[in-house]
Amino acid sequence: MLTSEFKRAYKALNKEQKEAVETIEGPVLVVAGPGTGKTQVLTLRIANILLKTDTQAENILALTFTDAATQNLRRRLATLIGSRAYRVVIETFHGFCNSVIKNYPEYFPNITGSTHATEVETVAILEEIITRLPLSILRPWGDQNYYLREIATKIEELKREGVEPTEYIKIIKAEEKNLKTKIVRTKAEQIKLEKRLLKNKELHKIYTEYQNVLVKKKLYDWSDMIVEVLKVFEVKSRKSKPNNLKIILQENYQYVLVDEHQDTNNAQNKILEILLDYHQNPNIFIVGDEKQAIFRFQGASVENFSYFKEIYPEAKLIELSKNYRSSQLLLDAAHSLISSPTPLTANILRATLSTGQASIKIAEFRNKNTENHFVAEQIKV
Repeated sequence: MLTSEFKRAYKALNKEQKEAVETIEGPVLVVAGPGTGKTQVLTLRIANILLKTDTQAENILALTFTDAATQNLRRRLATLIGSRAYRVVIETFHGFCNSVIKNYPEYFPNITGSTHATEVETVAILEEIITRLPLSILRPWGDQNYYLREIATKIEELKREGVEPTEYIKIIKAEEKNLKTKIVRTKAEQIKLEKRLLKNKELHKIYTEYQNVLVKKKLYDWSDMIVEVLKVFEVKSRKSKPNNLKIILQENYQYVLVDEHQDTNNAQNKILEILLDYHQNPNIFIVGDEKQAIFRFQGASVENFSYFKEIYPEAKLIELSKNYRSSQLLLDAAHSLISSPTPLTANILRATLSTGQASIKIAEFRNKNTENHFVAEQIKV
């Protein structure tokens, strides 16, 4: 049903926003900077899908990165379509994978019945492993936990990229093979490369044992939810044994929307790719900001945009460049400092607000507390 709220919100959209809302079939990539109304576009597009097609609300999957973002998206959608908004599947990537695991436990023997490991538990497990394993580099004399934080970070990075211990050892062996044929100019460089190889081999031992301990203790860490779903998705179908879980989910989710796509990592991208491989041009709609991608937060990368265009060469590209939040002075200053290394679009935001003779203040502080005090005082003014 076309609500008055939908009509009002749709009428307020600019040309590019309307194009994003109306293009409901096939792959669509929307490059949207801050303040360009991307959340409004997402919610209106979901409402438009339900309005223009016979798709059921539960057959739409919207993925984002924080619980606050999912709540905001659902709240806005409820103002447009009412109670049906609570049937649309709006999840974080981890929330979606956790739901899959809970709803189809028979596919996840390594994690079903397990509990989520706290950071304290994971650190304790790694400490015990480092103490027990025969290590020469990653357990230095004098402080055996010197590399503990780095080890935990590296394991998390490997999981984010979908690299299991069995895959990691293949990468290490390839590195070792290349080292034997690589021309090294100095003895010091040779020593550094050999030490890095040994560190990777020891990290593989720790990573392997870490996963074994988690299984024995019936624990899983935050990244395992993504990794376990990806493992099941990657199982190759055979005539005698098709990938039933993938088939079930592919039939269930006819439209997929992804917010903040620059924040997706390799494992999350693989899940999306496999979930949508039933069609050459599936109904996938992603929104992202090239400039934010350079921070590589949680594995984020501008390469995600190139990856999407490579997977779906016929994807429609839409740029949201009208900013409704900031002055042109501030936008120009930000653009001069933060620009995408490989822009897909002109990538320049244009302000719709008129703020007169506003200026930018630059200040330098000795510490964080002084900076916070200054910011608070400026907000008060």
